[in-house]
Amino acid sequence: MREELGVFPHNIASSSVVVAGDYVYATTSNGQDWSHLNIPSPMAPCLVVLDKNTGEYVGEESSGISRNLMHCNWSSPGYGEINGNGMVFFGAGDGVCYAFNPKPVPDGDLAILEEVWKFDCVPDKYKMENGEPIKYPAAEGPSELISTPVFYKNRVYIAIGQDPEHGEGVGNLICIDASKKGDITKDGAIWSYDKINRTISTCSIDPETGLLFMSDYSGFVYCLDAETGQEYWVHDMKAHMWGSTLVADGKVFLGDEDGDLVVLAATKEKKVLNEVYFGAPIYSTPVVANGTLYVGTQTHLYAIGK
Repeated sequence: MREELGVFPHNIASSSVVVAGDYVYATTSNGQDWSHLNIPSPMAPCLVVLDKNTGEYVGEESSGISRNLMHCNWSSPGYGEINGNGMVFFGAGDGVCYAFNPKPVPDGDLAILEEVWKFDCVPDKYKMENGEPIKYPAAEGPSELISTPVFYKNRVYIAIGQDPEHGEGVGNLICIDASKKGDITKDGAIWSYDKINRTISTCSIDPETGLLFMSDYSGFVYCLDAETGQEYWVHDMKAHMWGSTLVADGKVFLGDEDGDLVVLAATKEKKVLNEVYFGAPIYSTPVVANGTLYVGTQTHLYAIGK
């Protein structure tokens, strides 16, 4: 990425890839230099496409994301299909969520991902105050997107946030109508929820109940109606959180920086079923597979069965 595309990764933060069909979609982590004032590679792509079988470079986004970076690009891409048409979703370092056609098309010497729609996830009130721009990374100001876009029933759910080193600040969780096209910032939001704080976490949705669960860096867990955005409850973990919620077996699992793993009922009424102290920070997201719960702490990996 550095040699061939001129990418300048900030903090060399890595993201997960998405594989769809014969393609692999990956974030480059292109960003600012250590001065936090200069973007060394404003023309480098933030999302690239490779051939799944050979690793050959196939194409890239050409939406000009790198020219408007607040800090970097750490979000992992997402994927979904609407009426049989695939889309790649990307939460970018300019605070905008993008949807691209998954198959790159020729454009001069390159092949590019055609932009289907884009949505600016940063509310105007976080951008300006008393006629003056609010400077990044002020607690009351704008943020980029670090969490992964979640696709569910033709909607995309994503929240804004910043590098945890920047501390706490205001946030926004958006439900976007993924069936629209173009710049849909004005009419593409089905609902938004600005009571959440900055987050680097990704939401989870229980398909049985339609409930959405989200955590923020400040230490709060939120239960909302995925359809309407209605808030049902908020739980305070009293510690910073880096990982995301996991919904399984009618329960919500989540760890925090103090090393506590909480188990909440995945219901409209808040019920704390259990809280376990693991003795080391839990930065990752719990995983369930084959009847076993896996919890990774800063020092150990635990496999918890019956």
